[in-house]
Amino acid sequence: MKGMCGNEKASDVLITVDLVFNGIEINITSKLKGMFGKHMEIAIKEIIEEMEIKNIKVDVLDFGALDFIIKARTKTAIKRALSKGGNK
Repeated sequence: MKGMCGNEKASDVLITVDLVFNGIEINITSKLKGMFGKHMEIAIKEIIEEMEIKNIKVDVLDFGALDFIIKARTKTAIKRALSKGGNK
């Protein structure tokens, strides 16, 4: 199942998750990926581990969001996917 959260606006991020996936994959699209890509990936992995998700594909479209926004959007997108019948 899929879930989304966020906006395509300055200082925000659009997170799309797909729980019908084998393994964990994180795809980041951002002008700031060179400087902050690893930091974004760590923030997302923290939420994935916290929520005990084993299989997920995360697509990130970043517009300059801070880490706490990335974490909140990721958590909400996962909750939305789970509410549609997705599996951990």
